[in-house]
Amino acid sequence: MPDTPHATPPGNRWSAVLLTFAALYERSQAGRTGQGERDFTADFRDLLRQSGCADGEPRAQALRDLESAAQTGLLRLEHHRHDRHLIEKVRLSLAGEETFFQHLGVPSPAARRTSLAAQFAAAADLPVPAEWAQAWRLGCELLAQAAREGGSVAPFSREHPEENQELLELLPRLLAWRGESLRRFASCVLCGQSKRLDELAGRLGQALRLLSGDRVTSLDDLGILDKPRSVLVSGPLVLELPAGAINLGLLTGPYRVSELDLAAALRINTTATRVLTVENETTFLELSRLAAGDLLVQTSYPGSATRRLLSRLPTGLEFWHFGDSDPEGFDILRDLRERTGLPFRSLHMTWRGQVAGPSLTAESRRLLDRLLADPPLAAEHEVLRQLQASPHLGAYEQESLGRPTLGQWPYYPR
Repeated sequence: MPDTPHATPPGNRWSAVLLTFAALYERSQAGRTGQGERDFTADFRDLLRQSGCADGEPRAQALRDLESAAQTGLLRLEHHRHDRHLIEKVRLSLAGEETFFQHLGVPSPAARRTSLAAQFAAAADLPVPAEWAQAWRLGCELLAQAAREGGSVAPFSREHPEENQELLELLPRLLAWRGESLRRFASCVLCGQSKRLDELAGRLGQALRLLSGDRVTSLDDLGILDKPRSVLVSGPLVLELPAGAINLGLLTGPYRVSELDLAAALRINTTATRVLTVENETTFLELSRLAAGDLLVQTSYPGSATRRLLSRLPTGLEFWHFGDSDPEGFDILRDLRERTGLPFRSLHMTWRGQVAGPSLTAESRRLLDRLLADPPLAAEHEVLRQLQASPHLGAYEQESLGRPTLGQWPYYPR
């Protein structure tokens, strides 16, 4: 049986067949949008089947309810042209929508659209910080229009206005959040429970994008973080902070630097002549043990802390990236170049086809086509063409090279 428009109210005297018909109507174009040139009709036998009334007493009761509704003018029953005892279709005129749903004791689709639009229109007047006020009002107005016209209101819901209200009251408080905090702390402050922001994160991201004019796309953009922003580094690095200099290169192992400290540093220096970004943490740790004097940075698609560190380094350094040799690995290289503006070169990112690897997925092949059409990746096009021509990826993972066999740059034979 399809979902009914609302739970059946206590004491509702209508049977499943009428509630099912109402649910079918609500999913029709007329029910969704209020627009239509013809009456809504449902096949009689299909309606009985979907309402669980195809046989026995449920069928007899469904017939009684349909005939009663037809006698009071709520519906029309269309019979077989040669046998008046055979019902073929059940029909509802668009003009009769409100009366039909009133008799069922549930709000009509038109009333629900109006109520939903009013909810978004009222939200437009909620107090938000001045920098978001214009985008917020415009977003709410667009949602109200979509609600009236039966369009998409995602990530909000047509069926659960109480959930909409929770989101609409929470979003202005999120936009007013200042400073960086971990998500569970912010969730306790804003929602009264530590996991609620995690539960809503996907929907909140979509709503924030819509109601901020695409300027905010996630909780991270507001400083509400799943984990602190930081970057994993190994090698010589000196942060000159207002309170004094810290030589992190004296540490024997990798270290994690907070973006807050990177932002606070007056200067960031290194004695290294090259920077090597490494996609996988496993390989990064193997290389860091060599202490070869290069500045190693672990990153896939670079986050804000990684980008800030790279942007603060002295000029004149060489920049290299060591990643997996699959389309996704080369896309990370592309992203590094694009988002940092630095001339990264690839290291050991070759097609190692002597070992049969997994086949390329359709998605990976589409990505490969885009990379081959990207002029900034011209230096890597030969490897990408080898991948494109091969039935498999080969030994594409960094770890397939094993432990570094050289104690210094470039760590593995070329």
